Amino acid sequence: MPIYEYICLKCQHRFERLVSANSEEKIICPHCQSDQVKKLISSFGIGGGGSRLKNSSGGCSSCSSSSCSTCK
Repeated sequence: MPIYEYICLKCQHRFERLVSANSEEKIICPHCQSDQVKKLISSFGIGGGGSRLKNSSGGCSSCSSSSCSTCK
């Protein structure tokens, strides 16, 4: 089951919820009990074991020129 991040449109509280893919459960803000919530899009890395984070040599492992969007 994936964890999704939500923001409450009423009070702007951000929270996470473990949600089943088949669930039609209504998501409620734990802070103000509003049902006016929006699922946020989060980025994350998948795959090959290589990190795209900056390393100590000044660049990142995804490029050799230190000019990609990760390096900036």
